[in-house]
Formats: sequence, structure tokens, C-alpha cells
Amino acid sequence: MNKVALVTGGIRRLGRQIALYLASRNYDLALIYNSSSTAEINRTKKLLNAFNIKYRFYKCDLKNVPAIKKTVSKIGSDFKKIDVLVNNSGVIKKIDLADINEKLFDDTAAVNLKAPLFVTQTAVKYLRKSGSPVIINIASLGGLQNWSGYIPYSLSKTGLVKLTYLLARKLAPKIRVNAIAPGTIVIEGEEEGTPQKTSVDKIPLKRYGTPSDIISAVEFIIDCSYLTGHVIPVDGGRLLNS
Repeated sequence: MNKVALVTGGIRRLGRQIALYLASRNYDLALIYNSSSTAEINRTKKLLNAFNIKYRFYKCDLKNVPAIKKTVSKIGSDFKKIDVLVNNSGVIKKIDLADINEKLFDDTAAVNLKAPLFVTQTAVKYLRKSGSPVIINIASLGGLQNWSGYIPYSLSKTGLVKLTYLLARKLAPKIRVNAIAPGTIVIEGEEEGTPQKTSVDKIPLKRYGTPSDIISAVEFIIDCSYLTGHVIPVDGGRLLNS
């Protein structure tokens, strides 16, 4: 019986790359999406069809807590267990302090922070059915640095970092919880969704990250059974300049 992974935002960009990696490890997949286009959905289906796994897509507005609970419960019913939960969905917008409005703040916090909490809360009973359950939160370097042009985003990701610590303590020893804090990750062919890039001169390794850099961290978190409650920056050393 294959292991099962639930990935939020798993249809495109980094979420899709993580899903494809998990498929390559023979995980069956439950992928949550909301606004992905039909073209993106079909592209992901085509890529996943290359693997001998079961997969299903679930449309859910992650700003809606009742919808989260209904969707994750449906996934639990369909797959019976969850071995890996990846809270990947996120929204980001560069905005000046004077232009921040309540809706933008609420929507950003809802997707980036509230959704991981309630997805996790609902998924816990299915994670407990796994022999080695793992939660991976996709945080951000913006949650560790002071990105003053992205105040709602940075606040929400800082909250996700703290949530990672709290969940790791609360759910131990059965469920391990860690996070990845990516720097600038460029996905070939999907550059449109990449936030404004920092100068490569500010990155000690003198390059932007790639999906494979994040996948290496995902692999490490899954396989290192003595790791919980940590946030791993994957940033080419950019945090050193803080």
C-alpha cells in the first residue's frame, strides 16, 4: 500500500514540483487547489500520469475554514490516512504601508497562516494512522527577515514559523513538524509567479534557487526521523546578510 501525501497548492509552481517528487517516491497524492486554470490542471494530470500512483484533485477556498474541514475530511475518507502533509499554498503581494487594506491583510493571513492551522487540525486524525507522519510547512525567508515592502506577507509567514514550533511541540512524539523557508526560487517556465527578485549580489552563493533545492530539503525532512521543530532556510546564504 502506497504512502499518501496531501499538498495544498499542489497544481502549479512549487507545489507541483513537490507533488511530482512525492509521486516519484510512490506516494499517492491528494492535491488541493483553488484558482488554478484548466490548462494547469491538465498539465499536472499529464505529468502525474507518468507515475503508477493514485491521485485526486480537490478544489477548496483555503480562506474558508468550513470548506477546509470538509475537504480534508473528504481526503481522509478517500485515502484513509495521510503520511505527509505539505502546507504549501500561499499568497504574496508587494505593497506600500499606506496602501495596505483590511481585505488584503485578512486574505493574506487566511491563506498563509490560518489555513495551515486548520488543515493540520483536521488532518491530525489521519496523520495518526501513519507509521511515520510528517508535516512540512512552506514558510519563507520573509518570515525570518524584515521585508518592509511585504508587511502582510511577512507577518503571516512569521506566524507560520511560530506555528511550526508550536505544532512540533504539541504533536510530538508521534507527528514530526518542520518548515522550509525558501529564498528566491525560480521555476523555469513559471517565472510570472516569482516575487520581485533580490539582487544576486546579496546572495552569498551568487545564484537564485531552483525547485531541486527545495526538493532536497523536503527529502531531508521526510527521511530524517530525528528532526522536528525546525525551520530550514534554503536561501543560498541570504539570511547571513540580515
